[in-house]
Amino acid sequence: MAKERVTVCLPPRDPGDVVQAIGAAMAPFDYNRDVGVGDPDLETWWDYWQIDGAGCEFLVVPGYEDDPRLIRGAKTLSGEPRNVPPALCDGGPRALLDLDTPRAQAAARARRAFEAWQEFASAYPPGQAFGDFRARHLADPESYSQAQALEDYRGQPVIAAFLENPELEEIVGGDPIARLSDDLDGLVRHAVDAALPSNALLTLDGRWLDVANAERRRYFSDYLIGLPADAYAVRVLYHG
Repeated sequence: MAKERVTVCLPPRDPGDVVQAIGAAMAPFDYNRDVGVGDPDLETWWDYWQIDGAGCEFLVVPGYEDDPRLIRGAKTLSGEPRNVPPALCDGGPRALLDLDTPRAQAAARARRAFEAWQEFASAYPPGQAFGDFRARHLADPESYSQAQALEDYRGQPVIAAFLENPELEEIVGGDPIARLSDDLDGLVRHAVDAALPSNALLTLDGRWLDVANAERRRYFSDYLIGLPADAYAVRVLYHG
């Protein structure tokens, strides 16, 4: 069983009613729910939950840090107190959540990685992505082992030099030839789409969506940004 986070979206309401509303929205997905005749057959995801966005809190729109409509869970699932900085929150009305800054920061990091790799790699002969070597291994594993594929990949001058440059590796990340060779626009869009999602999304109309691929991450981001200004979005930690 794992602990993951779902972003629960709720219609406009009094902030004092948010916990109860989350419970009602999540109830159909409880492992232990009582299923009555005619109830919809829904996949269940959780057995207990807590408002807790630790590690994926929302940024608060500057100037609204003390707005009483913001939601900050007071305790973790284990009962330990949480100290959420004023600039962060677990949720609130969409208009109070700064959804633009994380996306802009993600885009900037992606561009920085792309440009750093391009500048570094230009001093070496072109290399091949690890996937090319792995494909050779999968096509003929008996004569071309995975260990040999890895050795050949790492032996390329550009990769050998890259692996000796931990500061660049921290900026660029892994498998740079595959990720950072030519599609800057795609790289930026992928990074931007990944800036807001949690593991799952619970929509205003009661759909639980597992956010497990790039298409779902894009949908999540577009959905969150498109929420009515006074609709709530809240990070909920659940055990499932």
